[in-house]
Amino acid sequence: MSEIEQKKTGRIGWIDYGKVFAIYLVMLAHTKMYTPLTSGIYTFLMPFFFFLSGFLFSFERNPEYKPFVAKRFRQLIIPYFWINLITYLFWFFVTSKTGDDAGDPIAWYSPIISALLAYGKGMVHDVPLWFFVCLFVIENLFYACRKVRNKWILLPVMFGIAYLNYTFNPIRLPFSFSTALTGIAFYTFGFICRNSRVLNRLTGWYWFVAALLAVIVVTHFNGRIAMYNNAYGNFGLFIIGGFSGIIMMYNLAFYIHKLSGDRHIISHISSNTLLISGFHLAIFSCIKGVMVYLLHIPLSVLDQGIGANILFTFIGFLLCLPLIKFVNRYVPFIVGKKYGKNSAEGVK
Repeated sequence: MSEIEQKKTGRIGWIDYGKVFAIYLVMLAHTKMYTPLTSGIYTFLMPFFFFLSGFLFSFERNPEYKPFVAKRFRQLIIPYFWINLITYLFWFFVTSKTGDDAGDPIAWYSPIISALLAYGKGMVHDVPLWFFVCLFVIENLFYACRKVRNKWILLPVMFGIAYLNYTFNPIRLPFSFSTALTGIAFYTFGFICRNSRVLNRLTGWYWFVAALLAVIVVTHFNGRIAMYNNAYGNFGLFIIGGFSGIIMMYNLAFYIHKLSGDRHIISHISSNTLLISGFHLAIFSCIKGVMVYLLHIPLSVLDQGIGANILFTFIGFLLCLPLIKFVNRYVPFIVGKKYGKNSAEGVK
């Protein structure tokens, strides 16, 4: 995207591609795909999302704290509560009785308590929603660092605090605060990259290959990490894997955008990744119901399969598109939007 187009649309092409690739990987990682590949995805995926969020943040566009926090509350916390309510009811009446959680001794109030405290692990009805609150906490913490001129100084400080919390604090902090202490470093790195020429120096096929190899090696030695549960394995390896994945995903998105150019469908999906994040597990449950009760296809075909889960995820991804259109047109308040032209178009 040229500078003129970027100023006109307010969009950055490679970021749209990066968000679309990343949200598809989120969905893929939530299947029963081959475990080493799933572990590889988790190695870098959430650091990449935090990086993108930091890259998109600007103090110039948000000069005052109160309007900024009100806007982000509307964009993150309002959807968090609405989607929690909808998916909890779906879990309570449907999936807790016929889905993967059927027969599990989960008290009806347990997911509600977890949702109120943003404990991702306990939100069995919709685990990915932890990210909404975590990002909101991160953005508030980062805004408090506004007067620090050299943001590079913040990186070692933030990782140091995150390491101490991870290593010595046995208490799981509410509102995903423990994870926020780690995620804010990747968010800060994104902000730094937006306001410097760092990414120019990290662009090239050789960087992509080197970063991919680093992710593979880190995954092999560090296994599966779970940011929502503040579980990082070896913290040093986690940091290496996170930054390597950011470089890898950036180059992938950059070059595909360079080859394909801007696409309305890509920017449309990119603008609605929070909806996909919040509802894709419910959509997966619906697909599984069709497989079992209508098509008589056993769910065992998905166990550790690569091709089957890629196809399963792609179908779920496509089904998210009419959901996006429905929400933006008829119930935009779910995602903190108002009724009107913008809500009908769904991308602004």
